[in-house]
Amino acid sequence: MNDIICRKQRCWNERLKKCILEGEYTQESLAQALNKKYSTKFTQKTISRWVNLGDAKNGIKSFPDFENMLQVAGFFSVDVGYLIGETDDDSFSLEKACSYMGLNGEAIKAIREITVPDNMDSFFGKCRRDTFNKVLSANGFPNFFESLSDLHQTAISSTDDNRVLDDFDSAIDYMRELEYKGKIERYELNEALVMLINEIYPNPPRINLNKKHE
Repeated sequence: MNDIICRKQRCWNERLKKCILEGEYTQESLAQALNKKYSTKFTQKTISRWVNLGDAKNGIKSFPDFENMLQVAGFFSVDVGYLIGETDDDSFSLEKACSYMGLNGEAIKAIREITVPDNMDSFFGKCRRDTFNKVLSANGFPNFFESLSDLHQTAISSTDDNRVLDDFDSAIDYMRELEYKGKIERYELNEALVMLINEIYPNPPRINLNKKHE
């Protein structure tokens, strides 16, 4: 049981420090930011105790109050479970999305950045989501992605291929083969992209310049 608690304490320390570092906060500025958001009375010493949790030298053994943990997690837009190591993703929702889609957390967050889900009613958000939906559901998207995947495989072949070549000339021929293959795949990718765009937007919008505005 103590081992489990110690692991959670170490995880809390590491991930809280990571959040503070990535947010470019000092212990003092973080305390001030939390106080401003939650009307609390945290000090630099409070933050210091939090980031040194489990430090036997300083006798700091207890986690912050759960309410404080929720405030810290909410401030950094992560789950408490992430801070104490119950999930390696920022949130359990993200973990489920990664598991369902087979993508990593960074990819899921990049998609969220595109679709702007936190502002569902904005015109900008709706337009971006509509664009993303059209691209992914288009008949030509699988072909485009396959072409992209082919190019990716060729691009990593030179570093991931463990084949042993007989001599220097064989190595040159192999690299030339990859270069030629890559050029063909770039052309096919470009063609697939053009076809995808033409499918989604077959005709440019036309403006009737003779229309009289009421």
